[in-house]
Amino acid sequence: MKKVFKKSISIVLILFLIFVFSGCTKGGKDKFVKLDEYGYPQILEKEVEYIQDENKQVKNIILILGDGMGFNHIEVTKMLLEEGRSLDLDLLEYKGEIMTSCLDNYVTDSAASATAYATGVKTLYERAGKDKDGNNLKTILDYAKEAGKKTGVITDKPLKDGTPLAFTAHLENRYRNTYGIAKEQILSGVDIMMGTGYSDFKDYEDLLIEEGYTLVRDKEQMISLDSDKFIGAFSDGSMLMTASIYPSIAEMAYKALEQFSKNEEGFFLLVESGQIDNYCGKGDIESMADKVVALDQVLRVSMNFAKENPETLIIVLADHETGGLVIGEGEPSSDWFTEPEKYHTPVNVPLFAYGMNSSVFEGKVLDNTEVFEYMMKLMGLEK
Repeated sequence: MKKVFKKSISIVLILFLIFVFSGCTKGGKDKFVKLDEYGYPQILEKEVEYIQDENKQVKNIILILGDGMGFNHIEVTKMLLEEGRSLDLDLLEYKGEIMTSCLDNYVTDSAASATAYATGVKTLYERAGKDKDGNNLKTILDYAKEAGKKTGVITDKPLKDGTPLAFTAHLENRYRNTYGIAKEQILSGVDIMMGTGYSDFKDYEDLLIEEGYTLVRDKEQMISLDSDKFIGAFSDGSMLMTASIYPSIAEMAYKALEQFSKNEEGFFLLVESGQIDNYCGKGDIESMADKVVALDQVLRVSMNFAKENPETLIIVLADHETGGLVIGEGEPSSDWFTEPEKYHTPVNVPLFAYGMNSSVFEGKVLDNTEVFEYMMKLMGLEK
């Protein structure tokens, strides 16, 4: 009887250990955001009345940027959605628009425009993080860091591309003397950076360790990592973000928010859907729309977060319009792009806001530098 009892105890113990360790192994995955067939997490059904008082400080800002996304890009995307589907962008009550010119060109590029958002300073075409005289500029991430906030930059393009570059480094021209950008980004102190460009970071292993970063290469590593300071460099191209290996920008945003929510002082997070611009340049209107949807998925993740953390402000905007997209007759097609070479245009771009103090943007037509000023004021950051 004792032998049978001991054997039973052993079996129970083994089964218990299997249960515990299997639970620990898959627990991270089970807790991670679940996406539906369209790439969206389930919407959090929670009514929240957000404070709309400019005298009260916003704790967190999530800045969601669509590279090249104009008003018509959003409308065309809605036209291409399956019947019965809609965009969460339509749920945002407060709307404005932005003038996008840079200092020496009526038509901006992404680096100069992102510099205006990041620093409040207009700069030269293709310049990132520097003023017209070549001086390095402090970014809103620097100010946020000084205030004890966490900071993050996420993109579906290389981290050295124009928009993430302007928030994390300084370059006279984004296309010249680019060697060493990754080193400057590592030294920037930005807590979480995710995008592509593994080969740019792999040779800085010692520096990464010295600066407290973990370098992750794929979705599984990202999910399992419990850290609020890491660099996700997924693949070496801007078009290789496959769902099975690499995370979507919505999944990256969820991970960053999960980590940053632990910081009592709050955070500033930039998330870019950068390939909208790429597909406009190719005249691929359906793929362009897919990337607007990718931005909308980030918005869903962000809105869910704001409902649980109501001191959060979400701003959705673009750096410039690409392609001169117009609404034509019949089905959307590449003929609806009117700009030669399908390049950038100077037309105003949309701004949407949600959450705490989002009403300050309602109906406003802002210069791109003014967005920085608003964000600084609303977060209570001082230059």
